[in-house]
Amino acid sequence: MKMRRPAPVRGAIALALASLALAACRPKPAEIRVTPAKVTLYGPGRSQSLKYDVFDKKGNPMPGLTATWMSDKPKVASVDANGLVRSLAAGRTIVTASFQNFTASASVDVIDVASLTVSPNRATLVGAPGTKMALVAEVRDAKGNLSPLKLRWISGDPKVATVDADGIVSSGVEGRTTVIASLGNDVSSACDVKVLHREIGVFELTPVTLILKVGETQKMTATIKDLTGLVIEDAALAWTSSDPKTATVTNGAVTGVSRGAARISVATSMKKLGADVLVN
Repeated sequence: MKMRRPAPVRGAIALALASLALAACRPKPAEIRVTPAKVTLYGPGRSQSLKYDVFDKKGNPMPGLTATWMSDKPKVASVDANGLVRSLAAGRTIVTASFQNFTASASVDVIDVASLTVSPNRATLVGAPGTKMALVAEVRDAKGNLSPLKLRWISGDPKVATVDADGIVSSGVEGRTTVIASLGNDVSSACDVKVLHREIGVFELTPVTLILKVGETQKMTATIKDLTGLVIEDAALAWTSSDPKTATVTNGAVTGVSRGAARISVATSMKKLGADVLVN
């Protein structure tokens, strides 16, 4: 004589069997991917979020699964449980996301960058549309050495002024904009650019003769006025030295390098002046 199981027991068994069947049919993880696959951070204290996705064998995403993160060189860059990478020191590390037996990684480069400066930080382009000026950007590492890193240049308002990949600014309509040089998302420096469509009435340079000792620095001043006699502040100027081995010039500051003579020139888009420098 066969014994019949109570109805509640039969129902529980049927539910368990159905759950097992459903689990057997459910897609299984087949791959994990990390994005972005490569990260560059400039200097310590920078951060970048990484993301992972788990996929089944058909390439369909499987949300809601939790992976773990690890950095193989945590002294270069650390990573937290949410995939947030923080730079600590110059170098390279591999950050890995793991789920079950699957792993995926991203390479993280930390570049030694301590500062980025753009000079001048204010400039006025005087003249017709298309007047140009060069901005100078300096990137230095923790030891103060110049770095050759390539910068990204952008203008806040290209109608007022555009900027090319080398930091050359060209004027457009009258107005004001900000031109920015940047490395990644966190390191940047800027110049406030003003555009004036005026003619230059007066352009003067003082002094016209400098006598310097080696290592000494003196300032030259260029004055620009429009046709009404109004002084134009922060006018964009190009300073050059005929012999940088004898004397250098940066924004009018002349420094004696070695004994000899050099010619310092300063120019607007329309006019050019010069001064003699003797280094002894």
